Amino acid sequence: MNKKSRTHSSLINSLSASVAQAISLLMSFVSRTFFIRILGEQYLGLNGLFLNILNILSFAELGIGAAITFSLYKPLASGDNDQVLALMQLYKKVYHLIALVIFLSGMLLLPFLGFFINGSTHSVGNIYFAFLLFLMNSVVSYLWNYKRSVFFADQSGYINSLNILFFQVMGQLLQIIFLLISPSYYLYLFIQIAVTILSNLQISKRADKRYPFLKKKVRIPVPKKTMSFLKKNVVGMISSKLGGIVVMGTDNILLSAFLGLSTVAVYSNYTLIMNGLTSVVNQGISAVTASIGNLRAVGNPKREKEVFFKYSQISALVGVATSVGMVSFFSPFIRVWVGERFLLDSKTTFLIVLGFYVTQLRQSNINFTNAYGLYWEQRLKSLLEALVNLVVSLCLIIFFKLGIDAVILGNLASNLFVNAWWEPLIVLKSGLRSSKKEMGFYAKFYALELFLGGCLIFLCMSVAAIIPVNLFFIHVVITPILIIFSVIVFDLTTSKIISINFPQQSLIKRFANKTFHK
Repeated sequence: MNKKSRTHSSLINSLSASVAQAISLLMSFVSRTFFIRILGEQYLGLNGLFLNILNILSFAELGIGAAITFSLYKPLASGDNDQVLALMQLYKKVYHLIALVIFLSGMLLLPFLGFFINGSTHSVGNIYFAFLLFLMNSVVSYLWNYKRSVFFADQSGYINSLNILFFQVMGQLLQIIFLLISPSYYLYLFIQIAVTILSNLQISKRADKRYPFLKKKVRIPVPKKTMSFLKKNVVGMISSKLGGIVVMGTDNILLSAFLGLSTVAVYSNYTLIMNGLTSVVNQGISAVTASIGNLRAVGNPKREKEVFFKYSQISALVGVATSVGMVSFFSPFIRVWVGERFLLDSKTTFLIVLGFYVTQLRQSNINFTNAYGLYWEQRLKSLLEALVNLVVSLCLIIFFKLGIDAVILGNLASNLFVNAWWEPLIVLKSGLRSSKKEMGFYAKFYALELFLGGCLIFLCMSVAAIIPVNLFFIHVVITPILIIFSVIVFDLTTSKIISINFPQQSLIKRFANKTFHK
C-alpha cells in the first residue's frame, strides 16, 4: 500500500473512531445521569467494582488478539486468503476456550464477592446474581468478537467503530427507557447482554460478507513459523496483560475493599470522563496502527523514525489540550451534572489529570509496539510496572490513609518510574534500530514534553481556580481560551526541538499556511 492510501485509511479510521467514541461518550453521560438519579450511588459503585473484577478475569485473553491481529497484516496486504483463514480459525478456537475459562473463573470467584466490599450490601440487592449477569456479558463477547480483528488489520477499523456506536447507543437508550419504566439493575444488565450478542452477530455477518473465504469449512493449519512467532509473542503479552490489569483494573477493587462503594461511585464519575476522553483521543490516534504496520512491512527505516517522533509530538499535543480542558472544566461540569457531593478536591483532580497526561505520553510507544509486534521484548517491563503500582497504592492507602490519591499516585509511579523509559527503549532499540544519539534525543524530547505539559496543566488549573465553581458559563468561556493558549505554547516549543533532527514547521504554522494560502 502506498503512502497516499495509508494516509487516506488512517484519516478515515481516525475520524470515524473519534466521532463514534465522542457520541458514545455523550450517551454514557446521559445514561449515567439516569442511572445515578434512579438507582443511586451504591449501585454505581457496585457497577464500577464489577467492571474492575471482569477486567482482571479478562487476563485469560493473554493478549492473543493483538498478536494474531499483527500476524494478519502481511497476508491481508499480499492477498494470501488461506493464511488469513488459518489465523482466523485459530483465533476462533482460542477465543471460545477463553470464554469458557472466564466463565469458570467467575463462578469460582462468585462466593467471595463480599470480601471486596467494605460495609453492608443490603441496599444493592443480590450482588451474586448481578455479578453473574455481568459475567455472562463478558463471556458472550468472546464468541464472535474475534472477527473484528480482520477489519482492524485490513485498515478498515471504521466498520468496527460504526458497529459499536450503533449498538452501544441503542443499548443505552433501551436501558434509559426501562430504568424509567421499571427501575431494575438486573433488567439493565440483561439489556447489556442482549446488545453485546447482537453487535457481535452483526460484525460477524459483515466479516463473512466482505471476506467470503472465512466461511470455508476446510481446516488450514497455521504455518510453523507463524505459530512459533505467535507463541513467543503471547508469552510476552502475558506479562503485559498482567501489568495492564494491575495498573488499570484494581483501583475500584482497592477503594471498595478499604473505603466502600460510595467512594467508588464518586471516583468512577471522574474516571468515566477521563476514560471516555482517553477513548475518544486514542481511538483517533490508535486508528493509524495498521498503517504503521503496513509502513513497517514496506521497509523505510528513515521514514519510520520520522513518523515515530512526529506521532509522539501529536499524541502529547492532544494530551495537553485534553488535560487542560479537564483540569479547567472538571469541577464545574461534575457539579452541574451530578451535584456538589460528587466533587473531589483540587489536589486530587490535578493528580487525576496529570495521570491522564502521563499515560497519554505513552500512546506513540504503545501503538508502535502493537504495530511492530514487540510483545516479547516488553514481558519483564509489565511485571515490574504491576509490582510498583500495587506496592505504592497499598502502602499509601493502608499506612498513609491517602484514599483516592493512593491509587492515582500508584498509577503515576508505575508510569514515571517504569514505562517512561522502558517502553521507548523497546521501540527505539528493537523496532526502529535507533542509535544511542537518537535515543538520547528522544529522552530529552520526552523530558521536555513531560515538564512543559505538567507546567501548562498546573498553570491553567490555577487560572481556572480563581473563578468560583458555580459560575458554569464563565468556565465554558475560559476553558477553550486556556486550551488554545496551551496548544500554541506546546506546539511551538516542541516543534522547535523536533526540527533539530526532522526539519518541519510547527503544526499551527502548517495549518495557517494551508488556510491562508489556498
